[in-house]
Amino acid sequence: MIYLAYIVGYLWLYLVGTLTFSLVFYGLFFFFMFKKNRETIFKDIPEKYASKKIEDVEANFLVESLNTVMKEKQFHRNTNVKLNDIAKELRISSHQLSQLLNDNLGKSFALFINEYRINEAKKLLQENNQFTLEAIGFDAGFSSKSTFYATFKKIVGQTPSEYKKHFS
Repeated sequence: MIYLAYIVGYLWLYLVGTLTFSLVFYGLFFFFMFKKNRETIFKDIPEKYASKKIEDVEANFLVESLNTVMKEKQFHRNTNVKLNDIAKELRISSHQLSQLLNDNLGKSFALFINEYRINEAKKLLQENNQFTLEAIGFDAGFSSKSTFYATFKKIVGQTPSEYKKHFS
């Protein structure tokens, strides 16, 4: 349609071509902008991992294995832990582990690891009064004080010092 507008403008009047081009452009713009139209145009977008879903039985087994490996090897204490490190321990591909975390647990890898780190920090905050909050954060696997504080506040809903006051 845009090419047709160009030809009309080239052969006839410049003004007619400009008006035709503008009408076509704005017509297409509004067509794609309305939500109702967008839903019908793009509704056939396939769901992520739709053809390679992990079955519930296998997913439950992998989740149990993952929790066991995390407790035994304590990967969360390593500040440089990678998805591939845990996948190798489980003897699955990193893509499968990522799919398991995203689809079956509804978490990203970073959130999964940080939840283990926060649980470790909470345990240390309840047991140890002689360590500073920063030392507890580093011991739990966080690489910086600010990351520890921000993640703790986001997951627990209070700062580490507020949490520690409940157990003092």
